[in-house]
Amino acid sequence: MKRIRSVKKYLSDIDEKGTFFIGVQVDSKIKDKLNENFKNIGKKEPLFIPNPYIGIMSERNTVGEIVPDKTKPKEICYKAQSWTVKHWDGTPQSGITEVPYLGYPKRFTPPQNFYFRYLENPKHNDSLLIIDKKFTNTHDEFDDIKFCINLVLEIFSEAETFIIKGKKLEPIIKKVPWEVLPKGEQIWKAFKDGKSYPNISKSERYLIKERFDYIESFKPDNEYQGTAGYTGYVVFCFENKQLYILDSVIYGNATYIFSDSWENVSKLSKKEIIQGNLEKKRIIHSPNWKRELKKELTE
Repeated sequence: MKRIRSVKKYLSDIDEKGTFFIGVQVDSKIKDKLNENFKNIGKKEPLFIPNPYIGIMSERNTVGEIVPDKTKPKEICYKAQSWTVKHWDGTPQSGITEVPYLGYPKRFTPPQNFYFRYLENPKHNDSLLIIDKKFTNTHDEFDDIKFCINLVLEIFSEAETFIIKGKKLEPIIKKVPWEVLPKGEQIWKAFKDGKSYPNISKSERYLIKERFDYIESFKPDNEYQGTAGYTGYVVFCFENKQLYILDSVIYGNATYIFSDSWENVSKLSKKEIIQGNLEKKRIIHSPNWKRELKKELTE
């Protein structure tokens, strides 16, 4: 099963207003998927948030989603299209074209930011992987319950509910969800191998490199790559200008520019940043992106 429409089946054995967790029991099959995608789970990192390229639920959870707003009239939109031509001497030339089309304006839905927690019990060989939230069987929580069950199903093709008694779950450890790249190492090198983001198309990969190269042409002081809730994001620090640029690997999202202390911003989730309107500027990935970014960095 890949998706559910109703939570009734999963809540049939749970009392009304009873509390429970959503996850999977870690057997050999689940371990294989963990070892393949999340090598530090249960070793260095007890918490993790899924890579946004696992599927649509993981993308909605980690980076949010941009969907057409059909309540508004259509407008001119753009999509990237790669092309290759051969010159008269047989030499190939490739590039990317922004192709205009008539479509509905886009609406951004913030990410859910649900974490997973690994509960290891080697003595009884019954380790669990659960969403790091205690749910309550009430109608008000059905939307979150449904979302998390579908998130687990998307990653592991199975999902269960657990009533955990006698085990105190530690609260999420607050830490800065970024790691600095070695000085001089371009951020693009962290993504170009395609292993972390296997579903990026050729056109998207070209556009990612073009954006990152353009930002780096302004000589940032430091570059970071996102971990945890910021998987799929990178940050470029311009200390002299007091500007900090947060950009998404996913084309069609947006670039966020902050003027506040980066240490303060980095401790917040992307959801908190967006809902709090903490950014100085938000620049949509569009044909005008370079011009708008240059204005911010050179004014």
